[in-house]
Amino acid sequence: MLFYIENGCPNCRGRISDERLSKGLPCENCLPEENVISSKISNVCEILHAKNSLRDLKVFCEVEKKVGYFKKIFNQILDISPSSLQIGWAKRFFLGESFAIVAPTGTGKTTFGLITSLLTPRKALIIVPTKVLVKQTEEKLNYYLGKIKDKSLKNKIILTYTGSEKEKELLEKGKFDIFVCTSAFMHRNFELLKIIDFSLIFVDDVDSFLKNSKNVDNLFLLLGFSKEEIELALKRDKEEKDYENLLKIKEKHKKKTKQLIISSATLKPKTNRVLLFQNLLGFEITRFVSTLRKVIDTYLPVSLDDKSDKEKVFLKLLEIAEILVKNLKEGGLIFVEENFGKSYVEIATDYLRNKGFKVISYLEADEEELLSALKNRKVDVAIGLCHLGNPLVRGIDIPEVLRYAVFLGVPKHVFPLSKDKEGFSLSISPQFLHSILISIMPLLEEEEKITALSHLNYLKKYLTLKDDQVMQYEGLYKKILSIKEFLEAKFNDPDFLENLKKSEEVFLEVDEEGNYYVIVGNASSYLQASGRVSRLTIRGLLPGLSVILVDNLKALNSLKKRLRFYLGEEQEFKKVNLEELLELDKKIREERKQLTEGKIDFKNYLLIVESPHKAKTIANFFGKPSVRRIKNVWVYEIPIETNLLSICASLGHVFDLSRKTGTFGILQQNGHFYPVFNTIKIDRKEGEQFVDEEEIKNKNEIFDKGEIIEALRILSFCADQTFIASDPDAEGEKIAYDLYINIKPFQPNIKRLEFHEVTERALRKALENPQEINIARVKAQLARRVADRWVGFSLSQQLWKVFKRYHLSAGRVQTPVLGWIIERAILAKQYKHRISFSLNGYKLTLEVEEDGLAKKILEELPKKLEIEELERFEDEISPPPPYTTDTVLEDAFNFFKFSSSYTMQLLQELFELGLITYHRTDSTRISEVGRYQVAKPYIVQTLGEEYFYPREWTSPGAHEGIRPTRPWDLSEIKLRTAHGLLTFKNPKDSFKLYDIIFRRFMASQTRKTKVLKGLFEFKLLSYSWQETLILDIIQPGYEYFWTKPQIFKLKDSLYPENIQYSKVPKVFLFNQGTLVQEMKKRGLGRPSTYAEIVSTLLQRHYVYELKNGGLVPTSLGKDVYFYLKNNYQEYVSEEFTKELEKFMDEVEEGKRDWEEICIKLLPLLEAININFSN
Repeated sequence: MLFYIENGCPNCRGRISDERLSKGLPCENCLPEENVISSKISNVCEILHAKNSLRDLKVFCEVEKKVGYFKKIFNQILDISPSSLQIGWAKRFFLGESFAIVAPTGTGKTTFGLITSLLTPRKALIIVPTKVLVKQTEEKLNYYLGKIKDKSLKNKIILTYTGSEKEKELLEKGKFDIFVCTSAFMHRNFELLKIIDFSLIFVDDVDSFLKNSKNVDNLFLLLGFSKEEIELALKRDKEEKDYENLLKIKEKHKKKTKQLIISSATLKPKTNRVLLFQNLLGFEITRFVSTLRKVIDTYLPVSLDDKSDKEKVFLKLLEIAEILVKNLKEGGLIFVEENFGKSYVEIATDYLRNKGFKVISYLEADEEELLSALKNRKVDVAIGLCHLGNPLVRGIDIPEVLRYAVFLGVPKHVFPLSKDKEGFSLSISPQFLHSILISIMPLLEEEEKITALSHLNYLKKYLTLKDDQVMQYEGLYKKILSIKEFLEAKFNDPDFLENLKKSEEVFLEVDEEGNYYVIVGNASSYLQASGRVSRLTIRGLLPGLSVILVDNLKALNSLKKRLRFYLGEEQEFKKVNLEELLELDKKIREERKQLTEGKIDFKNYLLIVESPHKAKTIANFFGKPSVRRIKNVWVYEIPIETNLLSICASLGHVFDLSRKTGTFGILQQNGHFYPVFNTIKIDRKEGEQFVDEEEIKNKNEIFDKGEIIEALRILSFCADQTFIASDPDAEGEKIAYDLYINIKPFQPNIKRLEFHEVTERALRKALENPQEINIARVKAQLARRVADRWVGFSLSQQLWKVFKRYHLSAGRVQTPVLGWIIERAILAKQYKHRISFSLNGYKLTLEVEEDGLAKKILEELPKKLEIEELERFEDEISPPPPYTTDTVLEDAFNFFKFSSSYTMQLLQELFELGLITYHRTDSTRISEVGRYQVAKPYIVQTLGEEYFYPREWTSPGAHEGIRPTRPWDLSEIKLRTAHGLLTFKNPKDSFKLYDIIFRRFMASQTRKTKVLKGLFEFKLLSYSWQETLILDIIQPGYEYFWTKPQIFKLKDSLYPENIQYSKVPKVFLFNQGTLVQEMKKRGLGRPSTYAEIVSTLLQRHYVYELKNGGLVPTSLGKDVYFYLKNNYQEYVSEEFTKELEKFMDEVEEGKRDWEEICIKLLPLLEAININFSN
């Protein structure tokens, strides 16, 4: 046993030990040890029930029992067991949750909905789109009843409405258990339905249902919501009070025991009624969109005699498409490049029909008709326009049928430009300017990209405005004109036009009539369209084939480059002929056939991270997730191969040491020390943090993080396995252990995941190698927390007594660091003389301490300086190592004047966005991934293979230095920001910080710079000195990425120029950067606490910061420090803190017992007259 958790028993909410929770058990008061046979929740439930001790666990015990019954009935009906996903849905249903079923095609969503309707104790309503489905559903339900052996279910009455008055009469009298109808019936007969008390409503195929807004409103009325509540949920500009009311409405609704289950959307809902699901039931019904794809991307070059004749070009493309369809047969989509337009879709449709193919186009049918024609194999191919708004590009999800996609022309954006004698002139359309600006971003200078990003953010708000609307608003019109002028200046710049012509990513074309066009590959449309043929199903990820018939090779190159924004890297397209295409199609058919032979049992995994930002980043690796909310926890759900991944955040630490229990939160029992933890409580208005119940008695608006634990218990209970991926350090390990023990009674399968970068690659690797909790790390963190608490609290309380100021604090690291600042401030009052001058542009600096010598040097320097070269030799300059926490904090301050705390915020954001590795590190080690998958591609592409020099820097270990996670330089980051793929709170500062991290890492993996050096003696009458100067670069190296060395150019006669004199301190004041560096050098603090220590000293007004960044102690700071030093020297000394840090490292290594720290600190408590309290 390590510690207690106050109110932590999952059954009685009493105090419980971590040991009991880790065994999956409630506290000893609820369940004495001798009664335990198994920690399975069903067994625990039985014992508690027998002892009449079942309290909070009762809900879960009842659900376990109901799920057992669900499995039994499922097996009776279908002669198979339910899938893992279906069991998870059943748990959610029996817990009383309303939800949209998120899962790939074929996972048994309808089957689950029908069986749960049968198991509903009260009345159920099933809504389907058509009368045919009403009949089929009735037949299926009656078939199920025939298979069920349980008499209480066999007598269930199924009622459908097919048009007879008798059915209507039975409905009015309520003589049924399950009523099945169409959404049209519900619309016409709502008055009839609203008087019936339905406890479950199951909507199968929600797409057709959502088309009628009135239906959705009626659905929520049936669920027990009032018209006023529905209006509030739909209200556009909600205020804080509205959100509070919505929370109350949700809580009230839970008591009504009315549930809604819907089969998840396959199409994108076009109604604002989706807000009702989100605001009143806590889940979204917009479909998840998986970006997992297994498409073989190919292209066929088309030889064109006359590119200017649009009709001839299209006919040539059609002739080749005909050959492809003839050979590839059914299961195809044909996408006409959007610049051909709708009329060419008609031409393609007629052409292929005349050739004997069964064809349908999006112009002839709506989405449902297209879906039906393809699904029922009534057509060979469907034809659409390659545009994101086209239903064949976004709406069709039938991977079992669709196998290949043919593109008539390279998907591209074509923007026409106007040109007259005076040059290019652009439209004032915000949409047009936005499109042009985002297209030419790769060709802009770095500073211009910052301007362009600002313009893009502005234009985003006005994309729907037309030219005449823009002119109605003076301020808007002026701003749009300035953006227009910025772009026109670029297009009228000959150098820019030359770059545009050469560029592979975006280029300029001129037709025979002299019209100019900017052309860029349309990556988003291509990805969506080609993705129709490779989808995630119950059989796994189906492979598919994409063929682009190339009418413009430069456009294909542009498309390849643009795809990197979505796929992380440039996509490879295979050049093929017909024979090779047929071979690829054969392989795809064979692979699909193999997949058909077995169904995958999808598992439901829960992944818990620390921050919502990180949760969202991870979910977005695999597409656009669906979102739901359990209590105060947002959950992102997305399929990933054979699993459904639910990702949520714990919001960092959930528990903290009690302040009121025992001695500052620690009890002493039977010769052992036991910390007591409680959930963190936050005052919503003030942001102040509390732990104990007594502290919040008079507080009204408190968020208790215990709510997060409750939500995580529900989510874990419904999952097959839980993974905890808190940060990869001792603090993260304690968070992981806290979550582990609190979830264990509800989920036996829990593993720890560690990844040092938030990337898909790192996540997949971690999922393949899950770990156990590192208890030694947890113990080290306990020791650190107790030491911080006892030293900090006891000394702080002494300061309160002496100084009568209750905001003061002391700490085992904070106090010695304050002493350094005081000492340095004294030393900084001593001055020396600095003389600087230039020789042929090379700057030299002399520093001397004697006043007289400085005066003589200043007098003699302009008159005669002799320079003698003593030696000339070759040397190599090594690059700096990658950043660690201390060095990046130092450089961020020195380069940009960022405070340590602000830099840590920026680093956290970069880490959570998946752009850099974990930033709390003191290691410079670089992994193989960093060396060969990040550094090598970039260095080889930028400079050449000969420049790449892989270095690990230090021996292998758990941590890495701070490095980029992908070979993306600052220019690439800006492009991704422009495309909306990355968002930053403070883009300019994030860019600056990312840039130095990227460049320093690349420098660290580049060869040394070989230079020619000279040793020179400089002579004056009164003084001489020697300097080694670089004369030339023999072989360039890392300086391409980092600092370029200053070159000394020798001349026959050299005279000192720009002579400057100043008095400077012998030792400079610490600034935030050098103070952090000093902490690292002297072994105080950790990467995770450097910034916090500096911030605390400033917040407590112990030190203040000069304009130049120097840190100066205040009178208060000096008084506090000397009081502590004079009275408690042993506990605030640098040696004591170093000793503790060493001890904690030894605890983490398993060499020492963590409780020794308590014994060591007991004399401090005695010295302050604190009696140990239990």
